[in-house]
Amino acid sequence: MKRLLFPFIILLSAVLSFGYGQYSKHNPYALKDCDIVFQSGNRGQANAIKAATDSEWTHVGVVFKRDNQWWVLEAVQPVKYTKLEDFIKRDPKSFHARRLKDSSSITPECLALAHTWGAQQLNKNYDLKFLWDDEKLYCSELVWKIYKHAADIELCKPRPMESYNLSDPTVAALVERRFGGIENLPKDSPTVAPSDLADSPLLIEVPRK
Repeated sequence: MKRLLFPFIILLSAVLSFGYGQYSKHNPYALKDCDIVFQSGNRGQANAIKAATDSEWTHVGVVFKRDNQWWVLEAVQPVKYTKLEDFIKRDPKSFHARRLKDSSSITPECLALAHTWGAQQLNKNYDLKFLWDDEKLYCSELVWKIYKHAADIELCKPRPMESYNLSDPTVAALVERRFGGIENLPKDSPTVAPSDLADSPLLIEVPRK
């Protein structure tokens, strides 16, 4: 029995070590509260976002530590907290983290405001039309507004919706489904995409562990 058990233990240890190694490989960042985490998706809306923005980034959230665990506050359906490891597992290879160059701007008071305002957005519906009101929220809008409300920091300048590539067939099809045609699109409506946040001159990549 012992002869059979020993190889099994070795195999189990190897599997667990591989899993941990994969997680560590794709989570190499020394994270802090309010760091911004990015992902690249490959299905549905993600492909339209890539085409509209000419960028790989399709989703974004904000990291908070709660009950000694890392969570990502994100606008999906609905706005919610997601465990960091579950966020990463969606697409480990594309996981990326950025933070303010001047992290001293996130004072304890600002962090408390970020927690409070973020909590007030929980369970709001995802905004399929990417509008700039607070009734519903999309991912990059949530991140932008957390920084604005908590620290009066504008990570980037919101752009009119018409400034993105709306002529791409994938984007045009999404506009047709959600607005009933390009003529119904609020072209001047302020918009922030994940790529706009990633390109912010105020941000740098989070240092590695």
